[in-house]
Amino acid sequence: MKSLKQVIILLVLVIILPGCAEREAPEPVISVSIPPLHYFVDRLTGEALEVNVMVPQGASHGTYSPTARQMQKLSDSGVYFQVPSLGYEQVFIRRLNEMNPDIKHVDLGDYIELIRGERIDHGDHFHEGGIDPHIWMSPGVMMDLLPVLRDVVVEIYPELAETINENYPYVLADIERMHFEMQELTQNLSQRRFMIFHPALTYLARDYGLEQVSIEYEGKEPSPAQLSHLIRHARAEKVPVIFIQEEYDVRNARLVAEETGAEVVQINPLAYDWVLEMEKLSQNLNIYLR
Repeated sequence: MKSLKQVIILLVLVIILPGCAEREAPEPVISVSIPPLHYFVDRLTGEALEVNVMVPQGASHGTYSPTARQMQKLSDSGVYFQVPSLGYEQVFIRRLNEMNPDIKHVDLGDYIELIRGERIDHGDHFHEGGIDPHIWMSPGVMMDLLPVLRDVVVEIYPELAETINENYPYVLADIERMHFEMQELTQNLSQRRFMIFHPALTYLARDYGLEQVSIEYEGKEPSPAQLSHLIRHARAEKVPVIFIQEEYDVRNARLVAEETGAEVVQINPLAYDWVLEMEKLSQNLNIYLR
């Protein structure tokens, strides 16, 4: 017969253990490459899910190394939304299914027409040009991707279907507003060429008839000869503005600006609030290219 002490211990375990199991059960989590995708998931779900962002704002997506906590959250996720060809992903993307065999891996580049660099001929073999990853910086592209985000999240978390379907028209309306605003703006510009340190507006330029001139060359800072060529080009074309992202060194951009009279304007493609950032970009295009 059990002693009174043993009975008390058993009763305590019966009370405590279910609570521990409940606390240790992982919360529903989605992983995304970048903060703008976090924004869209939050708006669709009413912030009902934890969102694990693999590249935080202010970091370089080409060189960032995810933390152990980010990798743990990734392995706990029901779905991973990836934008194509971000450099940091190469270190873990091949192991993703090993970490979590049940994860749904969605490469958003599979749903749009991607922009690729020119093919390079090495004589005995070719290298296909690199894929530009900045697909989210075009409202036209995001109109195509929002239904993908909605459908996948509903598939993985059907209990949120009602909330997502209620929120979806409002999110889509904001993207459409930015699309039509960008269309109207770019139809009436006197100047269509702008410079940028890192070519983050490639899809925006393609979709709205603009021309992007990159200071960065093949992912690296330009050599003195390349910088001199850019300065001559900017002078000849009277380029009025140089955009630079907050995570990059501003010195080369300021040097070009001093030699050409162009204005240096900071942008933040990795900002969480996509609509606000697109509004700021639209305002700057209107100011400097009008």
